[in-house]
Amino acid sequence: MTGFAQLWKCFLGLLLFACLLGTARADIDPPHGNEPTIVHTYLYLEDINDIQLGTGTYDITANLVMRWIDPRLAFTPPDENRRPQVWMGKRAERFVDSIWHPILDISGEKGITSNAVHSLAIYPDGTVVLRQKFTGTPRFTGELIHFPFGRLTLGLSISSVAMDESQMQFRLTHLSPSESMAAVDDVLHGNWTPTSIKWRTSTVVRPDQPEQQFPQINLQIVVEHDFIDGVHKILLPLTVIGLVSWGLLWLNFVQLPPYSSPRIGGTITLMLTTIALKFVLDRELPVVHYLTLSDLLFNGTIIMLSFSLITSCFIAGLISMQKPHGALAFNRQMLYVYPVLYIAVMLVGYFTVLD
Repeated sequence: MTGFAQLWKCFLGLLLFACLLGTARADIDPPHGNEPTIVHTYLYLEDINDIQLGTGTYDITANLVMRWIDPRLAFTPPDENRRPQVWMGKRAERFVDSIWHPILDISGEKGITSNAVHSLAIYPDGTVVLRQKFTGTPRFTGELIHFPFGRLTLGLSISSVAMDESQMQFRLTHLSPSESMAAVDDVLHGNWTPTSIKWRTSTVVRPDQPEQQFPQINLQIVVEHDFIDGVHKILLPLTVIGLVSWGLLWLNFVQLPPYSSPRIGGTITLMLTTIALKFVLDRELPVVHYLTLSDLLFNGTIIMLSFSLITSCFIAGLISMQKPHGALAFNRQMLYVYPVLYIAVMLVGYFTVLD
């Protein structure tokens, strides 16, 4: 009896294994078994926003339309119009699961892509048109050394998940908007201006399947930071701070002694304001291993404010030592040396970044 029970368990185990194997092989085969299925691709960009320098990501919403031919789905239309059969929304999602279709993924993104099937159309000759809308958070590349100026590359890689290039290949048909940078700028939001847009096909190899190459679509949008935004956020405040610090040097300690405190106190206030402005700006930037242009400009301004504070204290010291003539002579020299030195420090920082 025990031997019969063991034999029965082995039989059930083999039966279960056969069922599982049959299920694994029951997946829908590609339309063309001996050659790859050509998938014509249309990509319509709807919205690009929230370029986060701190996380190195951006948000994109787009419509992806794929068209291929599956002869197994061909049918004879009831009339001569040869109109397609169309499914929308949830009905389209359910029907897509019953036919062969590309399964795609956005590579290198942060989080999970939201994907929704809008419509599915099948024509009498077996042509399938699948329209999907997706929202993702891909990563961008680019150096921020010239921030608030400089460029970033917003990359988007759409790759096949399960089918390699022997089963499926992409054919790029239409990308919109791409006819002009003004049209691209309409879907790009934020303080960024597009300079170029292009897409191409490639293949990607996965570590777990090194012998297979999976088809991929690569979209690249190059954007540069808006010049006006950089001027009014960084250059204009620093210029005003520099001019005010120079103006404080014109306060005469000798003729107007009560103004000595506003002169020193005003310089200290400007230093604290500059440091606070730098901390606010750092919240928009990631932690990088190099100095950006904004870092050098802020650091140069802080150095010059420190220099102004030291000279004011030195002049106050000369007056306290009963040397008013020496204080006046030194102050007159500083009125002309300070702006020249300030501009020189800023230029050194700028050309350091260019090198």
